[in-house]
This record gives sequence, structure tokens and C-alpha cells, in this order.
Amino acid sequence: MNSATEPEQKQVCVCVLFGLPAAGKSTLSRSLPEYLWRRRRWDCTVVSYDDVIPEQAFNLQLELQESDTVDETLPSWRSYRLKLLQCLEYFLQLLGSSPTLCEPPFREDVTWKRFIHSLQPRSALSSETEINGTHLPHQSSSRPLLIVLDDNFYYRSMRYEVFQLARKSSLGFCQVFLKCSQDLCLWRNRQRSRPVPDEVIVAMAHRLEPPNPRKHPWEQNSLLLESEGCISDDHIQKMIALFDSALDNPLKPSEDNTEQKEADRLCCATSVLHQADQACRHLVSLAMKTAKDNKLSPDNMRLLAAELNKLKGVFLEDLRRGHVRGNPIDLGGREEDVVRLVVSHFEQLKMDIVGTFCLNTP
Repeated sequence: MNSATEPEQKQVCVCVLFGLPAAGKSTLSRSLPEYLWRRRRWDCTVVSYDDVIPEQAFNLQLELQESDTVDETLPSWRSYRLKLLQCLEYFLQLLGSSPTLCEPPFREDVTWKRFIHSLQPRSALSSETEINGTHLPHQSSSRPLLIVLDDNFYYRSMRYEVFQLARKSSLGFCQVFLKCSQDLCLWRNRQRSRPVPDEVIVAMAHRLEPPNPRKHPWEQNSLLLESEGCISDDHIQKMIALFDSALDNPLKPSEDNTEQKEADRLCCATSVLHQADQACRHLVSLAMKTAKDNKLSPDNMRLLAAELNKLKGVFLEDLRRGHVRGNPIDLGGREEDVVRLVVSHFEQLKMDIVGTFCLNTP
């Protein structure tokens, strides 16, 4: 790294570490802080999404399929990820702030507490800034800092949200994709004390979007590592070279109007997906309440819940890919109109299913 360039500016890199469950992400992330400290005297802190997002948020869809009721008050998996991004953004702001920076307005939120707690065991951070009893890095430390986000990140849009935060703060950014076959991930997962359901891994393998720098230039700082064996010294050397490059070339706030328009379109699409998810959950909940009021048998309640939640899952997945009932849809259009159109289509499909159970729903 070129230490003569802006020596007063702390070098920080945000690394997205992603891959299928049981691909080896957690094993690697647990080793990185020691590797980087021993070889380069870098600080490294790891944020594991599994430690921050409650397990029930990941399994909510599967639980709903086996239930005859739907609790629409349960926070969605998406809402937990949004909260975690808020925590990350605040944490990045801390890096250039004074030691007396106030706690965030959401300091009592369970996601923030889990986020802060996740930083403690695996970081070699300075003790100049302290929040909730946790020491955080401060600008005056000259050591480079690597922030590793350990998650599946199977959709590119999830990773792009992190890229935007890094660019907003003019930090380095990179991606490490651990590539491992679905069969090996399934085998490894079954050896765990608390395995992920097989169908979750199969679904993620189908949806996972590997880095594609040619089509998406923001992914140029990406590294693909085959993780079917042990992490080797060669792997570590390649990662350090990637981190070096990202630290030496921090992102700059976007000045390209074309790129900004695309970012705005993606932001709008993300909002539409979130609103559609909330609206669909509400419609499913109303249908289940009506079924219960009409004294539908317990067996039929379970069947109806499974059918409606299967419909919702398929519908939202198609929507994410830009289709509704087989027809393309522009998620970057006028937000209110798109949401209204999407919800009306789901309502029609929902009524088709409800009709097979001879129910009259609102």
C-alpha cells in the first residue's frame, strides 16, 4: 500500500464474504483476524449475519408453510437486513468520529445490540471509542481496518447495498465468493449440530448470483475461491492482495448521472419488493383469519396456509426477477403505481386458491 498517500486518512475496507451455507465462510472469517494481524498488523472485525439476525427470521417461510395461522406482526427477514445495514452505516460513521460520539437513536434495538456484541470476540480494535461497553476503532489509529461481512448474500442486490454504503463513506470495497458444490454443502451441513434445512440450501444454490464484473463494473474487486478443500496459504495470499488493492483504491461518491439513475432504479425496485412482501403477508393473514372465522377444519387450514405461502414465495421470487404472472414489469417505475399493480395481481391469484376452499374473503 502507498502510505505516502493521505497518511492522515484511516484506510478501511468493507469485504463481503459470501457463498452457500456450509461453504466455509465462518471457518474462514474466524481465521482472518489472526492471519491479518500476524502477517500485516491489520485490524479486522467480522460481522456474522447469523449472529445478528434471529434464527426465526431465516426459517419464517418454512414455519409458515407448516402453520395454519400467519402472524403479520412478525418482523420479516428483509426488515432485519435493513436494520443491520443501518447499524453498519452508523458503525462506518464512527470510524471518523470523536471518542465522545453519542449512541445511535436505535441503541435499544435488539439488532443493534446483537451487532455490537458480534464485534467483540473477533476484532483487534483500538480502545479509543466505546459504546455500550464495546471498544470501537477510532480515526487516530493508523492501522488499516478490514470489516468482513459474513453472510450468504446470494442476490447481487444485497451486495450492492453494502457497496453503496462503502462508496458513501469513501471506503475500500471487495467481495470474496466461496464457491462450493451444492452436494458438498448439503453433506457438510448435515454434520452440523443445527443444520439448515436441505431445501433452503437447494433454493439458495438456484438463486445465487456470482460476481460478474463485465456486466456489473462495481464488482471488479472480487475474488472467487474454490472452498471444497481447506483454505490454503495461496488463498490467504490472494485475499491479502485483494484487500491491498481495495484499501489503496477507496471508492468515490458517484458523480456519473447514468450510474446514479441505475442506483435510484435499484433503490426503487428494492422498495417495491419490500412493500409487496408486506402487502402479500397482510393479504395472506386476512385470508387465514377469514378461514378461521368460517371454521375451516384444522387440516384444511394447514393446507390453505401452505398453498398461500407457496404462492407468496413464488410470486415474490418472480417479481424479483422482473416478472408478474409471466409478463415483464419495470420495478423502477412510479413506485405507488407499481406496488398497486403488483398487489392486485397477487390478490387475484390468492382468490383463486381461496375459492378452492369455498371461502368468501374480503
